[in-house]
Amino acid sequence: MASYIYLIQNGDLFNIGFTNNLERTRIELRPGELLAFSTTDNPEPLIKNLRKIYIDNRLPGSDYYRLANSQVKECRSFLEGDDSNSYFQPFLKGPSLYLFIIFSWFLITYIIIEFAVNPILSKFA
Repeated sequence: MASYIYLIQNGDLFNIGFTNNLERTRIELRPGELLAFSTTDNPEPLIKNLRKIYIDNRLPGSDYYRLANSQVKECRSFLEGDDSNSYFQPFLKGPSLYLFIIFSWFLITYIIIEFAVNPILSKFA
């Protein structure tokens, strides 16, 4: 089931958390304003990473943080996908992956024949 990781601003405090029902959470955290969110099937590692990044700004015993403007911008870009989607993406996928594998196979075969087999066979000719 899809979960949401969110950044909500309430005055000068920011709440970083995750929920299965974003609308309910927005109502519960009123008058806070939803700044950014991300949808994911596995929120625990992402929220753990975000909380680890901003641990020095956390208010003890809560999910609220005092963040600088640059940190808010960084967190928003992470949640909105500007940074997060560029991590751990495959270089090649789909048809381009298959073409790369076939091309590599032929290239390696050619190199083996040209530099390993042909010199041996040329000694017997």
